Amino acid sequence: MLPTLIRCQKRPALPKFFKEDFTLDHFILRGQVISLYRQIVRCTKGMNKSDARELIRWARADFDRHRKETDIDTIRSLLSSGKHQMHSLQSSVSLAQTNRMH
Repeated sequence: MLPTLIRCQKRPALPKFFKEDFTLDHFILRGQVISLYRQIVRCTKGMNKSDARELIRWARADFDRHRKETDIDTIRSLLSSGKHQMHSLQSSVSLAQTNRMH
């Protein structure tokens, strides 16, 4: 019966993205970062494929460069900057699509 008690005392495995020092703020910001990346990818719809691939590659490199960041204020700043760049990108893409139609 002793092995049963030992097995019951083990904590369940944590998901690989969840580190012990991560807080609820980290978890929430992680979702916002993923959402921003998806918005950037969606923004490339309607672009020609080579430009879209290049833009996604650039965005991915930027996200990967800051992947290990754990400071909440730095992450918030990067997220804010990324949202601003994404809105600029959306404006440029919609303007280019409008010009292409006329």
